[in-house]
Amino acid sequence: MHRIVEFVNTRRANGDGLGTREQLTSWLHTHNLLPPSAAADADDRERAVWLREGLRALLAENNAEPVTSPRPDGLDPTARTQLATLTAALPLRLDVTSMPPRLVAQPREPVDHALATLLADVATAVAAGTWPRLKACREPSCRWAFYDQSRNHGRTWCSMNVCGNRVKVRASQRRRAGS
Repeated sequence: MHRIVEFVNTRRANGDGLGTREQLTSWLHTHNLLPPSAAADADDRERAVWLREGLRALLAENNAEPVTSPRPDGLDPTARTQLATLTAALPLRLDVTSMPPRLVAQPREPVDHALATLLADVATAVAAGTWPRLKACREPSCRWAFYDQSRNHGRTWCSMNVCGNRVKVRASQRRRAGS
């Protein structure tokens, strides 16, 4: 679950943590998803970005509609389609020898294995009932992924002090302008 959040949050306001194949390789090594001798290529990087943006779109659906903002929505409108295409090609199987049974990546190409493992993490979160708590911030300029630990599952901002405050300030400004 935390690995999903960390993966989605490789896209930041100040840059892309998967901006190069070397950065992708480093991220996958750091998260023990790629053997030390393996490296990602440009095509792997593109597929990893599709996975990340598709997961961001799915997490946004776990949250309320985005707020009205002068900033553009940070979601790629083609992300779900690209994710569906990518997931159809990634090797997963149900391991019935583990207790409980779980989806595991089939070792083919090292990066395929890594991306499929991230998909297996999604399946694990769904099975555990924690998937609806994984969300993308409602602030369109942010869309940072987070785990909603609130009792009522009602958290909508990655940070009330930053994104929630931005929304409150804009609402206040609209009210003043309408007066």
